[in-house]
Amino acid sequence: MKDTTSPPSDILVVGAGMAAHRFVESLLRDPDAAVRVTVIGDETHGPYDRSALVDVLSGRDAAELRLDRSVFRDDRVRLIRDDRVLHIDRSARTARTRSRRTYPYDVLVLATGSFAARAAVSGARLPGCFVLRTIEDAESVREFVDTRSRRLGRPLRGVVIGGGLHGVETALALNEAGVGTTLVQYADRLLPAMLDGDGAGVLQEGLEARGIAVRTRTRTTRLDADDSGAVTALEFQDGTFQRADVVVFTVGVRPRDELARNAGLDVHPLGGVIVDEGCATSDPRILAIGEVANFDGRGIDAAPAARAMAEAAASQLRGGAGRFFGHVDGVHHTVAGIDVVSFGESQPHTADRIEVVTDRRRGAGVYRKVVLTDDARTLLGAVLVGDTSGHASLRRLVGVASRGRLADELCRTTHDEDAAVCIHIGMSQWALLTALRGEGLLTFSGVGARFGREPGCERCTLAVARALTSLAGEPIPQRTPHRQEESERPEEHVRTDTTRAVVSPVAGGALTPEQLIGIGRIAQDLGLHPRIIRSRIELQGVGRSQLPALRDRLSAAGLACRTPLLDSGVRISEEPLPLTEEGTSAARRGSEEPLRERGATEAIGWGERQRDGARHRRSPLRADNPA
Repeated sequence: MKDTTSPPSDILVVGAGMAAHRFVESLLRDPDAAVRVTVIGDETHGPYDRSALVDVLSGRDAAELRLDRSVFRDDRVRLIRDDRVLHIDRSARTARTRSRRTYPYDVLVLATGSFAARAAVSGARLPGCFVLRTIEDAESVREFVDTRSRRLGRPLRGVVIGGGLHGVETALALNEAGVGTTLVQYADRLLPAMLDGDGAGVLQEGLEARGIAVRTRTRTTRLDADDSGAVTALEFQDGTFQRADVVVFTVGVRPRDELARNAGLDVHPLGGVIVDEGCATSDPRILAIGEVANFDGRGIDAAPAARAMAEAAASQLRGGAGRFFGHVDGVHHTVAGIDVVSFGESQPHTADRIEVVTDRRRGAGVYRKVVLTDDARTLLGAVLVGDTSGHASLRRLVGVASRGRLADELCRTTHDEDAAVCIHIGMSQWALLTALRGEGLLTFSGVGARFGREPGCERCTLAVARALTSLAGEPIPQRTPHRQEESERPEEHVRTDTTRAVVSPVAGGALTPEQLIGIGRIAQDLGLHPRIIRSRIELQGVGRSQLPALRDRLSAAGLACRTPLLDSGVRISEEPLPLTEEGTSAARRGSEEPLRERGATEAIGWGERQRDGARHRRSPLRADNPA
């Protein structure tokens, strides 16, 4: 388009769908643009919202799907319905239609969209078998359901083949129309392009709660007819069968690129007219937008991407510099009343991508997972199901080494910070952080190589992610907001027999040498007994009258409780324990109690043990891997 200094005068748009509508709307924003636009569509309806077709099944008036008609009131535009372009003559720059009319063009825009595919099985075209791509399709399904249910005198049994987004929405619509519906999916889960297995499991539970049966890992091999010739059952590869009175195929779409092929344009082997960033095809006077196009080896299968292409193409023809920079990343839908968000590398396939589950509440239908780089510094993608709060902020972090908001996501769930993270990591969050800092470990792979080959569990991964994020330079924030003046005071817990104060002096809960010396001086001056108990320093023998002075001195030494999440530091106890082996054992038993309460059979910590006659230093992460 660069060889023209003014917009072409005659623009022919082949196709009258959503992409064509957006293209014309964008092109005519300039009231002074000297163009004549002809739009030819093969449906009797004008442009409409194809994504809402399933609503027609459950009773919505098809007229409500129409897109803004004011676009076609412009004198520069004419809309021709119920006609189809059959041939493009590139040398003459004309297009011939089914009605034997010929239309000239300076620039032709292909916006023919796609057609719905059917499963390649016997009986796929029996009466009662449908696809759902046009208003006529939706109205045919609704009419068939009404007529056949009256004839049979009972509610119909329906099957939807294909468990993508369109299939799930179709199953819901049939179910709302009173059809007992089964959703059959060949893959191992629903929405495989959007969700991982756990996220899809939450969605499946939501569908089943609405009365929709779901069969995954199921391949349909045959559809059988009854005596009237209509579909009555489906047979599956495993030898089972399913009764059905109506079947809807939602197994994908194929680009309607036959016009381009016949015209000699470059077409991708997998389908779709190949276009560049300006939506131009191999013929610079022919553009392609929407589902008929193929950009960078991929088809256009989402409405946001189709709209972005339409805007870019219109900008080009107005003499602008609009570009289509690729597929619009991410989806946000509400399915079966469940919010679903997926963006970025949500399902990685390489070992240097780490999947971290930040929230899982099966009873509440919530699942959140982020995908991080090996060093936990960069967000690559996410899957959010049920609770999608903050998704816009997370999405802006993709590819950016920024950890403030990411740390918030890692801290969505709380846990007992004094207890072991899990049976694989027999230490607190702070002790884990200290272990990684001491070893100089800053990556998941480094942690795995040093402390064991097995991946552990979700809690392991989340704990390591929290620690790595903190080590990266930004401490993980406290989950519950609190006032600054309160956070600067040592945290105290008053009991009937003891009074103790928990101090976390710096980000991550680590003590500087100066702070450690300060604790020693405070203990010496006040006659206290410092003890290291698990991940804490406990000051024993504090009288109640000493507490005010002790608080002041701890604060003056910079030992304020600033990061309770990784909480470690100084604990103050009123009654001293005797300096005997019995007292030491009692303290140790008290410190290990949280591990027994959590069912951890192997309390893992720093220490020495005997194995095969040799002394091994116990791993701070795994009981079965010597250092």
